[in-house]
This record gives sequence, C-alpha cells and structure tokens, in this order.
Amino acid sequence: MNPLLSELIAVLKPGLREGRVHPDFPVTGIVNDSRQLQPDNLFVAIPGARCDGHRFLTAAEQAGARASVITDPAYYLPDRNRFLVTDAYAAYALLAERFAGSPAHRLQLAGVTGTNGKTTIAFMLHRMLTAAGHPCGLISTIEYCFGNRSEIADRTTPEAGKLQQLFSGMVASGCTHAVMEVSSHALSQTRTGTARFAVAIFTNLTGDHLDYHRTMENYYQCKKRLFAEHTAGPAVINLDDPWGKRLAGELPGVRVITYGQSPECTWRIGPLTQSPAGVEFELTGPHGSFRAAAPLPGEHNAYNLTAALVAADCLGLDPEAANAAVKTNFAVPGRLQYLALPNGAAAYVDYAHTDDALAHVLDTLRPLCRGRLLVVFGCGGDRDKTKRPRMGAVAAAKADLLFLTSDNPRTEDPLKIIADVRAGIPAGSRLTVEPDRRLAIAAAFRQSVPGDLLLVAGKGHEDYQEINGVKHHFSDLEILGSLVN
Repeated sequence: MNPLLSELIAVLKPGLREGRVHPDFPVTGIVNDSRQLQPDNLFVAIPGARCDGHRFLTAAEQAGARASVITDPAYYLPDRNRFLVTDAYAAYALLAERFAGSPAHRLQLAGVTGTNGKTTIAFMLHRMLTAAGHPCGLISTIEYCFGNRSEIADRTTPEAGKLQQLFSGMVASGCTHAVMEVSSHALSQTRTGTARFAVAIFTNLTGDHLDYHRTMENYYQCKKRLFAEHTAGPAVINLDDPWGKRLAGELPGVRVITYGQSPECTWRIGPLTQSPAGVEFELTGPHGSFRAAAPLPGEHNAYNLTAALVAADCLGLDPEAANAAVKTNFAVPGRLQYLALPNGAAAYVDYAHTDDALAHVLDTLRPLCRGRLLVVFGCGGDRDKTKRPRMGAVAAAKADLLFLTSDNPRTEDPLKIIADVRAGIPAGSRLTVEPDRRLAIAAAFRQSVPGDLLLVAGKGHEDYQEINGVKHHFSDLEILGSLVN
C-alpha cells in the first residue's frame, strides 16, 4: 500500500521550512528526474552541479507530479503541494527510504570508506559472510548483487532511490547482511538516510575528489560522518594512516578498533611474506595470533585483509575461519589481475587512479620484477585535476618506462589532461605519449621483453571509455588478451 503524502512529509522535519499538505493522496513514487515521472509521483528538485531541478518543476507537475520538494524560496507557492526544505539531497534520501519502508533497518550493514582499498575489502567481507552462512548483499564500485541477481554498478554508492531499491531487494531475497562501499559523495549527500551500520571501516585518505570537496579537510570531514553520525557499532580504523590516527581520536562515545603495523594497534599486522601468489603474515588480536593470507600480492592487501577480518570478528565470525574463505580462489575484478604475456613478460590490470594507489601498486610489483617495470596510465576528465601531476610524478619515480594515454576523458580534451599529467613528469623520463589507449597498450606490449612487468592502470574492471559523454566499449583486459592471442 502506497504511503500518503502526509506520512512522507512528516519525515522531513526539522528540515521542512514551508509547506502544508493540500490535498493528501497516496504517493506512487519518489523521483528526482522529471523524465522518469509517473502519475501521483513526488518530485524532488535537486540543485545539482550541472543541472538545477527547479527548472523542471512545471514540466514535472504537467507529467503527473502532484507534490514537489524544493530548496529555492522563489519557487514556493503556498496554494500547491510544494514543500520548501533546507537540504534537497537529505530530503530525497529520507523520502526514498520512507517510501521503501526503511529496508536497511532489517539488515546488518557493514560500511567501508576511505580513498583506496574499499572494493577489495567489501568483496572479501562479502565472501566471508556468505561462506559463514549469512545471506549477504554487496554494493560496490564494480557490482551490486544479492541472491541470484547481479548488475554492473554505475557508481560506488548509488543515489538514494536506487540504494533503497537495492536494500528492498536484499530483504526480499532473504539477506540478513549487506556490505557496501560508502563514498564521500554519498556521505555528503546523506544517501543512506537513517540507516545505521553495525560496523564501519576506514582504510586511508589521500588526495582525490578535490574537485568536489575542494580541500582535504572537507574530504576528511565527509568521511568522518560515517562514524560520527551513521554507525551504531564499532569503528574499524587503519591507525597507520595519519588521517586514520586522527579519526580514532575524534570519535567520543564510539567503540574504536584499530589495525595496522603500529604496536598500539588493537589488531597488529606482523612481518609480511610476499610473492606473486599473494601475501602472508602473522595477525595478532584480542583472541591471539594466527597466520593470515590472501592470494593478492602487496602490503596494501595485508591491510585490506586485516580490515575485512576485524569487521568479520565484529559481526560474530571467527577471524581464522573467515580468512579460510578468501585464502584461495579469490580475486577482485580489475585489482592486480594477472595475465602472462607470450614473450615471457607479465601484465597486470589495476584500478589505481590516484597517485597514492598507483604508488602502492608499483611498489608491490617492483620486488616481483626481474626486468623493467612498464606502466600505461592516464587521468579521468571532469574529475580532480590536482592529482594529475602527482600521478605523473609517481609513475616517473617508480616505473622504468611510462606510456601516458587517455583514461575516461569525458567532456575534457584528452590532450589537455595529458598535458596536466605531464607537468609532474621530470624531463628525461623514458616517456611515450599516445592518446589512443588501445595503441598505448599495444606499444607497451611491443616494448616488453622477458622478465618485464607491464601495469595497465586506472580503469581496472571498467569495460568502457567515456568520450564526450558517450560510453564506448573498452576493456584493458580484453585489449591485452587480444595481443596475447
């Protein structure tokens, strides 16, 4: 049975500034895109970065919206069902949640936030819970899945209406738990509504999304909201990250559990044994010590595994048994995916698209490399421009041969993006510039010799390249595969 308009508007207080229900009616849906309107929908006019929803109010009402939520007083009409609120994003999240019946309240939620590592941790924890017999949904950068259903993700954390649909589907399919990546954009826009997380993980914080947040402090404060406002259980925090150390000291009333290599961590990572097959280490926690391992190489994956194991412990799983679920036959699409090349070299595809992530991956591959380390990379358009020269500097410092190319230029000129990256690459670096990503990968392949390692970075699992707003099918893995065959 559809909720009445009056029942929905009640959830907007105290952010409701003006408006009264006249007349009341059963609402058939909550929409923030006027093109999706159906009769008796409620339309939320969101003043977005590129388009202001207020411009479509008249069209929305003509299409069947019998009520609207607005933030601009200029559009308020007291004789209509128009409701003036302080925050359109928060209103949309609360309305979508109430319309769906608050399904997340019937799930044990685990949230993961930070700049790097979120997807790997989410996949690990999802596998651990599923193996322990807990039907579990997954909301990640790569896919949304529950039961027998899986769909390609269009963003790390879906917009509020889509998120509530996913929670509803999880509950309907019998899920008891859900693991989700929680992006800084989602936290800024309160997409999760009144959902509370049974456990939340902080990985690290490095420069990213500063086109949206403007400063690292703003970025940090958005991430902090997950723990200060949306978590009912423990906060699992990487104490070796400086922002994590700060966060651990700024959460009064929250149970903080720390992990890392520092002696003061609640869960301590011992010396690492690394190989192309993965990472292994002694993990010491409140219950004692055991040998932890995952078939993913790199020190950063020791941190990812530890975060997942600590969260599993918080959710009632035995950590050592949980580790068994990811010790073998475990991989995350586009995260250090390996491909042997016919010339005796080897290739890896990874999603690393920040300077910190690129540095971690190159540092991971260097000890495994018997020859030269080659990297194909670029930067995305319409995104944080400040990281572009930093990525160039990292690639030049840590790789032997650089192949600078396009990533997803979106609406920007690829050559302008490449110039921004190139500003961080010192003169004299062994650099090849090839804007066509397919040709750049092929050029790197041709220059590789036995013992070399080739990293293709930035897109990972993505199977498209976005140019001038149009998505074209493109997969780094497929391109490498065609060269091998």
